[in-house]
Amino acid sequence: MIIEDFMPDIGESSIREELLACLRSDPKTLPCMYFYDSHGSELFEEITRLEEYYPPKIEIPLLRTTALKLKQQIEDNDLVELGSGDCSKISVFLDEVPKEVRQTIVYYPVDVCRDSIERSACNLQNRYPEMKVHGITADFLEHIEKMPGKRKRLFCFFGSTIGNLTEARSIEFMKDLGKVMNKNDRLILGMDMVKDIGVIEKAYNDSQGITAEFNKNILKVANDHLKTNFDPEEFEHVAFFNRKDSRIEMHLKAKKDLEVTSTILDEKIIFKKGETIHTENSHKYTVDGIKKMAGAAGLSVENIFNDDKKWFSLVEMVKR
Repeated sequence: MIIEDFMPDIGESSIREELLACLRSDPKTLPCMYFYDSHGSELFEEITRLEEYYPPKIEIPLLRTTALKLKQQIEDNDLVELGSGDCSKISVFLDEVPKEVRQTIVYYPVDVCRDSIERSACNLQNRYPEMKVHGITADFLEHIEKMPGKRKRLFCFFGSTIGNLTEARSIEFMKDLGKVMNKNDRLILGMDMVKDIGVIEKAYNDSQGITAEFNKNILKVANDHLKTNFDPEEFEHVAFFNRKDSRIEMHLKAKKDLEVTSTILDEKIIFKKGETIHTENSHKYTVDGIKKMAGAAGLSVENIFNDDKKWFSLVEMVKR
């Protein structure tokens, strides 16, 4: 097992500068990547098991369907998973691929966290000893040109993670990906579809309050880096569907006027009652939106794998 590391050494000062710049902006924001400290990651795992949070429950069966469709076409492929995380989804996919095909595959999990890559790559190597695993520590948004390119490739981008990007950034990413894809390379892209607004909003406002706790946890991460005294209980979790931009937005709304201080900063961070911190977007797509994504990358849509209600899609795209 090999792990290549392309992540720059980002110092604490750079993280502080980024967080401060976001909190000084108007409106205030915090990058959603900071949800995922150890506690945030645990909370997200809880979210994926919630009754209201539908994407994993739909995507997992779709992964099996997709694998059965493609299992012979990915022989002698490099399988590149962008944002691989714990590799649980690719395991569902690979379970449907015959062992003799897996023997010809090299799997490349790509993630910003080296520890995650090391753990998941080791687990996969034990689960599929016949398959080669080559980990890549990288930010695929910035380092897409670092992906392997000597053999035919199947890129996998599951979980509708692309929906967390702004529309402009997602189109830019698709253009960058299209440039590095070779003829007959494939992409399997997870996309959460537009549906009944009540279903969408319920998924981000669960009855147990786990998503609210997950959202507020980002303030604890900010405290760790900025030495601030954010009190998560002074903020309300707000998640709603923005019809104009076809996305769920998550915010943290100040319950009262606040002055947040830091032991290492001279300035205070001031909040008026009702002012929010925008923490995450999650875009939802239509078939036209899928075609727009494919067109931006110069790809053709081969298949759209849906559940019966067409709530979630795994989209197969090919470079021709």
